[in-house]
Amino acid sequence: MFKVKDSQRTEPGKVWGRQEITYHPAIGWWWIPNLNAMNLLDPPFLLRTNSIGMRSDREYPLKRREGRHRIVLLGDSFTAGESVANPQRFSDLLEKSYPNLDVMNFGLHGTGTDQQLLIYETLAKQFEADAYIFAPFWSNIARNMADLYVFGRRRGVAWMAKPYFLLEGDNLTLHNTPVPRTGLISNEDAPKHRALPEPEFGPSTAFTLPLKLPDLVRKKLWFALTRPFSGYESDDSPSWRLMRAILERFIEEVKGKPIFIVPLPDYAHYSGSVPPTYLARYEKLHDPSIGCFVVDPLPHFKRLSSQERRKCISTEEHYTPLGHQVVAETISDALEKYCPAILS
Repeated sequence: MFKVKDSQRTEPGKVWGRQEITYHPAIGWWWIPNLNAMNLLDPPFLLRTNSIGMRSDREYPLKRREGRHRIVLLGDSFTAGESVANPQRFSDLLEKSYPNLDVMNFGLHGTGTDQQLLIYETLAKQFEADAYIFAPFWSNIARNMADLYVFGRRRGVAWMAKPYFLLEGDNLTLHNTPVPRTGLISNEDAPKHRALPEPEFGPSTAFTLPLKLPDLVRKKLWFALTRPFSGYESDDSPSWRLMRAILERFIEEVKGKPIFIVPLPDYAHYSGSVPPTYLARYEKLHDPSIGCFVVDPLPHFKRLSSQERRKCISTEEHYTPLGHQVVAETISDALEKYCPAILS
């Protein structure tokens, strides 16, 4: 057990938290296997992992069972299901909707697309699959550029080392691996490291803006002042070229299997306060001739009323069960359109 600050409270107090991750030499960190613990975020949720450390209530054999289909899913905390229990995530909702479908959720909080690729190469690749879903969140483009990630933004700052790729010519080269076993890096030492991630909008950022402003107004102001993740604005930006190269490597490695790239929107996008500049970049990867499909959940979110959209995001700025339901419906529609055999 370890004590952490809860900076979301008006009067900062203390909460107790269970360690959920452990050092991993290739990825940086990974879930502790066979974990069954309450995560004391707001709201609290039960976090369970299986014997390989994947967030799941059950085990999966390396070979899919006869008569069943399997999808491997990769992403960050929005995919892993921060703020909700395993059965409430869009991966598990898909499984529930299609009795012959298994969805292996290899999501890991705090990761960039670089680490998600490494999760596939290190852990997920050994499992037989019929299709793959890569669900990048918009901040992943900045995380790819860094050799550190900040944990506990809401609990006091703590930095951890991570692997990263450099794009040298047309070749991806992996650096910082094995990942240094440094443990937490102090806030004072963090600026000495490479290309720290751009700021993300969350409770800590929100508190730096006038509290009397409505939430959507503060998001618009934050976006105008910081232009976050501006690498999405150009095909030739260094951060997008790196992101694209990482995704193209993944597409090549699973060649012959359907791949769904699902850029997950933030509340700032589906509320209309921040334009989805990332979409134009991802849409260029859509190529049915090679089985690569880019799927946008935004239209499904925008079908909801403004009040319902607000209910899709938790106080921790992650999807609620309703948000996961929207993403599950998005992916279900895409599977029925492009790969109906997987659902039969």
